[in-house]
Amino acid sequence: MGHGNEIPSSGGRDSCPANQPGEFDPSEICDNNIRLRLLKDMTASAGWKMALYENRTLASAITAAVSGMLVGYPFDSLKTRMQTHHYPSLLACARRSIAEEGVRGLYRGLVPPLLTASAAKSLSFSVFEQIKLWLRNHDPYINGGSKLGMPNFQRTTVGSVALTAAVSGSISGAVIAALCCPLELVKVQMQLANLMAKGTNGVTNASKTTGQTTLLGENSLTTKAHIRNQRPAPPRWTGSNFSVLREIVRQRGAFGMYYGLHLHIVRDASGTAIYFASYETVKETLRRLTGSDTTGALTHMLAGGTCGVVSWLLIFPIDLVKSTMQSQVLKPKNVQKYASSWHCLRDIYARLGMSGLYRGVSVSLIRAFPIHGLNFVVYEWARAAICRITSRPE
Repeated sequence: MGHGNEIPSSGGRDSCPANQPGEFDPSEICDNNIRLRLLKDMTASAGWKMALYENRTLASAITAAVSGMLVGYPFDSLKTRMQTHHYPSLLACARRSIAEEGVRGLYRGLVPPLLTASAAKSLSFSVFEQIKLWLRNHDPYINGGSKLGMPNFQRTTVGSVALTAAVSGSISGAVIAALCCPLELVKVQMQLANLMAKGTNGVTNASKTTGQTTLLGENSLTTKAHIRNQRPAPPRWTGSNFSVLREIVRQRGAFGMYYGLHLHIVRDASGTAIYFASYETVKETLRRLTGSDTTGALTHMLAGGTCGVVSWLLIFPIDLVKSTMQSQVLKPKNVQKYASSWHCLRDIYARLGMSGLYRGVSVSLIRAFPIHGLNFVVYEWARAAICRITSRPE
């Protein structure tokens, strides 16, 4: 109203009344509240950034696992089919599978590995990184072990980088294999459900119209519509991943979930050792050749693709025997073709030679370079991005 005794507002503090001379200044309380809110916001921000940074390996591995699984799963499905059934070529396998089951058939059994691949890969990378750190801190080399010819885990040379990665990778692979064997077993059953419905050795039921038997992968004289009409129904227990697991437990008991575990551990322990050792060796070699302190996406792609190809070439026979043995887990013992993994290996080699042990390797190699290259590009990118977001060193 224009009275001279009105209290003027304090600039920028509309919610805080100004004080009279000699009175307590309430703006001090407002300032303290603002500071407290800012401090809480800063603390919360620092808290989630710290949590993200401390778990950067987990977050990066999950991101890489999901992207790699979505792109590479159809190739893995074709690989399993070629390992356990006879096709003349990868293209014939893909054509026949898509004609009979559609593209969705190549994604049968995707859910368990998609959900668990992120957990498995994050755990694998975490164990790998922790073992590397432990080896570096407990290296006998730093306590006079160099005089005794002890191994060097200090990663000062390309050789020490490879050794550290191989030891860490083998332990990581063994841990993951022990945890994921039931899921791998279910995945194999789901991938092969329609083929197992046709009978053994990849032979379809007799044609209803011609009475001829058609080998999988051969050029069929029937139309696609006729192929769909004669498509056999998969077993009832393949309706879901859980039903497959339940059927395995029903037929073989709880330990049946770990059918083929010894092959799984051998494959993953050796394969992961080769995988990480070759990746870090190529990555470190390229870094030294370029004279750089850091590595970029191209280096990660080359190193990741190389490690994928090398590891599959060396462990593929083990993987073939594992898939073959696990494919018969739900068959009655009197119709199982192989009594042991050694029996399986000897029979395949006797009938088909060394090439038989690499049946289906083409699809693995075709997918290995781009998929594993992509895995490490995404992993390294996500890890670096987290460090930038949190303003912390890599």
